[in-house]
Amino acid sequence: MSEVTDFDTFITGLPVVGGAFGSLISVLQDTPLLGTLLAPIIGSAMVAVIDVAVDELAPADTPIAFTYDVISFDGTPISTNYFPASGLIDGEDAPTALNPPGLGSAGATNPYTKNSSQSYFPTVGEIRGAGYNLITWDPRGEFASGGVLQLDSPFYEGRDTSAIVSWSASNTPAQLNGPDDPKVGMVGGSYGGGIQMTTVDPRIDAIVPGIAWHSLVEALYPNEIFKSAWSIVLGLSLIDARINSQIYEGVLTGLLLNWLSPTSEAVLASSGPTVLLNEMKAPTMFVQGTVDALFPLNQAIENAQTILANPYGTEVKMTWFCGGHGYCLDPVNPTQTNQLVSNTIAWLDTYVAGTGDPAEDIPVFQWYDQKGIYHESDLLPFQAGFNEPNPFSATGTGGMLPIIPFVGGSGPLQAANVPPYSDPPSAYLSWPVNQVFATEANNALNVAVNPNVGDQIVGAPELTFTYTGVGTGKGVFAQLVDNSTGRVLGNISTAVPVTLDGREHTVTVPMQSVAYTVGAGDSLTLQIAAYSTLYSNTSIGVIDISDIQLDLPIRAAV
Repeated sequence: MSEVTDFDTFITGLPVVGGAFGSLISVLQDTPLLGTLLAPIIGSAMVAVIDVAVDELAPADTPIAFTYDVISFDGTPISTNYFPASGLIDGEDAPTALNPPGLGSAGATNPYTKNSSQSYFPTVGEIRGAGYNLITWDPRGEFASGGVLQLDSPFYEGRDTSAIVSWSASNTPAQLNGPDDPKVGMVGGSYGGGIQMTTVDPRIDAIVPGIAWHSLVEALYPNEIFKSAWSIVLGLSLIDARINSQIYEGVLTGLLLNWLSPTSEAVLASSGPTVLLNEMKAPTMFVQGTVDALFPLNQAIENAQTILANPYGTEVKMTWFCGGHGYCLDPVNPTQTNQLVSNTIAWLDTYVAGTGDPAEDIPVFQWYDQKGIYHESDLLPFQAGFNEPNPFSATGTGGMLPIIPFVGGSGPLQAANVPPYSDPPSAYLSWPVNQVFATEANNALNVAVNPNVGDQIVGAPELTFTYTGVGTGKGVFAQLVDNSTGRVLGNISTAVPVTLDGREHTVTVPMQSVAYTVGAGDSLTLQIAAYSTLYSNTSIGVIDISDIQLDLPIRAAV
C-alpha cells in the first residue's frame, strides 16, 4: 500500500512521462532510509499480507488472469499479462487481442479497468467484454521485462511480439486458425501503435495502430532540424528503462548541436515500420490525432500510402480525431470516443473473430475538424478525386525577419492560449510539456489566408518562398493560425530548412496536414516564425523572405 501525496499526483499526471515517475516513486518509497527521508514529499509505503479465497472467487479450472515470462528469440524474458474474455468458462476458447503499451508505460494489469488514458481505444474491460482474450506486456527493456529497449525494432521488439503470439497459441484458451496460428489482432497507441507495423507477423489477422509513426527520422529530425521538446519528454519517460545507449547519444547531440550523427539517424531509421509495410497483409485501420505534434497526420498518410502500394490489396481505412500526443484545445465531439472504440471492436469482429462484417460500415476516411464536426469520405485524403484539382493560393511579399532564440517565437503553451471551454491538466502548462505546443508568434512574418466559406482544408498545405540571409540558423518555422480562436492549427509548426550563406535560395516544403472547415467569418494567417519551442534552435541571424506562396488543398465538392 502506498500513500499518494499532492506531489505524486502532479508528477504522475504529466503526459507521457507520468508512468515512469510513478514507478520511480514506488522504488524510492521502498528504499531504506531514502524512502523515510523523502516520505513528506512522496509519501510512504507499507506491505500488508491479505488472505484471498481463490477457490471461492474462481472455482477450479476457471480461466483466470495471470502474468508469465514469455522467453523471446534471444532468451530475453518478456513479462506478459493474460486476461480471459469476460464470462469465459473452462473448455471454451476465444479470439485474442494484443494491446501493447505506450513508451514508458507498463502493460496493463487490471482486468476490470473501465478508464483508459488512451480514450481513443477500448479499455481492458471493453475488449474482454467484447469476447476477446487480452494480452498485454512490458516492452523489452522496461519494467519487469529483460533486455535492452530498441525503439520497436523489427529485429527485437517485433520478434518479441511474434514470440507472444506463439506462446498464446499453445498456452491460453485461444481460438486458432491453424496450428500455432491463433485468431489474433492488435490495438494500441504511440509505442503500442508502432509495434503493430514493426511485427508484420503473417499470423496477425488485423491491426488498429493509433498515433504511430512512419519514420522516426521524419518525426524527430524533420528536414534535419531536431524536435527537442518531444525528445526531452520521451527521454524523461525512459528514465528508469534500459535502453540502447545510442538513443541517449542522439538526444544529447540533438539538444546541444541540433544535429544527429549518421549512427543516430540509422538507429531511428531502423525502428518502426521501415520497408516491412511492403509485406503488410493484415487489414489496417489507422487512428491519428489532428493535434499531435510528435507523430503528425502525415505519418499515418505515409503508412497508408506504403501499404496500398504493396501487391496484396490490403484493406486500409483511416480516422483523424482530436487528440494524440499533446492535448486537444478544440471542441471535442461528444460522440468521438464512443465511435473510435466501437470502430475498433468492429474491426476486430470482422477480421479476427469473423463474426459478420461490421467493419464494412466504417467509412474509408473519417475526420473531425477544428470545431469538432464529423466528416467522412469514400476516399482517403491523398487519393485522386478527394481534393479539387487546383488548390487555393495565398501570397505575400514577405520581409526581414531577425532570428533570435527564445524571444517572440511559437510556444510555449500558456494559460492565455487555453480557450474557456477547455481544461487541460496543469502539467500541460508546465515545463517540459508546455514546450511541445505551437502558439501564435510575435516575431514572425504574416500572410493573410482567406479561403471561401464552406471550403474544407484536409491535407498538407504547400509553402514556397525565396530568401537570402546570414547567420547560424538551419530553419524557420511555418504555421497556420485560426484568426477566430488565435490558436495554431494542429498545435504544430513545420520546420522549414534554410541555408543562411548570403545567397538567394528558393524553398518548397509540404506543411503538416490539417483538418479545417471554413465557416462564416473564419480566416487564417500563415506565420513564418524565427523560433519555435518545439525544435532545438539557439541560432542567431537575419533572413529576408520574399515571394511567399501558400497552396491549400481543398476537398472536392460532394
